[in-house]
Amino acid sequence: MAKRLLSLPPTAFVLSALFVNGMAGGFVWPYFPIFLAEAGLTKSSIGLVLGISNILVFLVRLPLGRWLDHSHGHRFDIPLVTMLLAFPALLFLLPHTRSPAALILLVLALALARLPFLPLGLARLKKQSDLEKKRFSPLLFVGAHHFFLGALGLLAGAVIVAIGIGKTFSALWVVVLLAMSPLLMPTPSGDGDTDPPPPPRLLPDREEVLVLLSFFFFHLVNAPLLPFAELYMKTNTHHPGWIPWIAAIAEIFMVVTALPTSRHTSVSSARIALVVASGALALRMALYGFSPSAKGLLGIATLDGISSGLFWMASLKWVAERSGKDNTFNQMSGYVDLTVMTAGALGIILFGWVDGRIGFAAASRDFLGLNILAPAFLLLAGKRSWSVRKEKNLHGRVLSPGGDSQKKN
Repeated sequence: MAKRLLSLPPTAFVLSALFVNGMAGGFVWPYFPIFLAEAGLTKSSIGLVLGISNILVFLVRLPLGRWLDHSHGHRFDIPLVTMLLAFPALLFLLPHTRSPAALILLVLALALARLPFLPLGLARLKKQSDLEKKRFSPLLFVGAHHFFLGALGLLAGAVIVAIGIGKTFSALWVVVLLAMSPLLMPTPSGDGDTDPPPPPRLLPDREEVLVLLSFFFFHLVNAPLLPFAELYMKTNTHHPGWIPWIAAIAEIFMVVTALPTSRHTSVSSARIALVVASGALALRMALYGFSPSAKGLLGIATLDGISSGLFWMASLKWVAERSGKDNTFNQMSGYVDLTVMTAGALGIILFGWVDGRIGFAAASRDFLGLNILAPAFLLLAGKRSWSVRKEKNLHGRVLSPGGDSQKKN
C-alpha cells in the first residue's frame, strides 16, 4: 500500500496543494466581505478584520518557509498533517456560525489555516526540480495556481446561483478534504533518507530591502481593490452570482499572462515586467474611478490578471536568482510573502477607511498616484540586486555561490 501511495507522480502533490488553495480563493474568500457585512460590520470594520488576518499570517510565514526549506517529506509528518486538517475542520464550522464575534474569529483562523498550502506547493515543486537536477521554473506554480483560482471561481458563481450559498458552503469541507488527500501521504525521497542540512537564517540586505519595498508599494494599492470591488458589485448591482467571477476572470488572465512571460525569463525582462505590472494596475484604478457597471467590473478584472500575473512570474524569478542553489528558497519567498501580506493589511485597512467615507470610485482615484513608488524602488535597487546573494562567514570573508570564500575588498 505504501508503494502505491508513493507512486503518485510528483506533480500530484503540487497540484493538490494548489487545488485546495484554489478552493479557498475561488469559493471562500470572495464571500468573506459579504458574510461580515451581513453580520452587521461596516466597511471600515471589514477592512480592519481582513487587514488583521494578514498581520496574523505575517507572524507565521517566515518560520514556515524555513521549515519547508528543511523538508521532512520522506516521513509521515504529524505536525504538517495536523496543520493541513485544520482548514477543512474550520470550513465545516463556517456555515453554522451566526455570532459576529465568532465569525470574525473564524475568518482570522481560516486565514491561518489556509496559509500552508501555497508555500507547501512551491516547496514541493522546488524540491522536485532539485531532485531531477532541472532549472526551477515558476510556470507550473503560477499557471496552475491561478488556473485553479480562476476556474473554481467561475464554478463557484454557477454553483451558488444554482443551489445557494448555504448548501454550497455546507459541502465545501468534504471537497477540500478529498482534494488534499495526496498531501496527507509521505512524499518520495531522493537518493538517500537523510534530511538536508538546516538552512542558514537569512536577513534581507540593502539591495533586497529595496526590491521588497518595490513589492510593498505595488501591493499596498493592489491588495484592497479586489475585496472592495466585490463589495461594490454587491452594493450597486443585482448580480450576486457575479461576485466570484471578478476574481475568477483575473485569475484566468494571470495564467494567460504567465504563459508568454515564461519564455522570456532573463533578469532584464523580469524587471521590465514589474514596471508594466505597475502600469496595468494604474490603468485599472483609473477605470474604477469612473464608477463602472457590473459588466465594467468584470472587464476591468482582466487588468488585475495581467498586472498580478506579471508580478508573480517576475518576483519568483527574483527569488530563484537571488537564492541560487542554496536551500534558502522558501525563506526568500517568505520575505516576499511577508512584504505582500504587510502591504495588503495596511492597504485594506486604509482603503476601507477611505471607501467608507467617499466611496469606491473616489477612493480608487485617490490611491492612483501611489503606483509610481513600486517602479521607483525597483530602479533604485538596480540590476545587481538580482544576482546570487553572497553570505559573509565569521572571518569576514564573502562566500561565493559555490561555497568558496574570498577576501572582502
